[in-house]
Amino acid sequence: MMKIDDDPDLSKEDWKVLVRSLRKLEHIEQYIFNKVYLKKIYGDVFVERFFSSLER
Repeated sequence: MMKIDDDPDLSKEDWKVLVRSLRKLEHIEQYIFNKVYLKKIYGDVFVERFFSSLER
């Protein structure tokens, strides 16, 4: 979450969606993502930020 808070280029709307998505995954050890679908819905930039925020 610290990566997200420190990102000045992230819009408020994208920040909200990203935080909600990450909180849903908080207690899950494994999850399968369909990157093509996510890119179609949210766009390339959002998806890249999402996956970079998942890295520990």
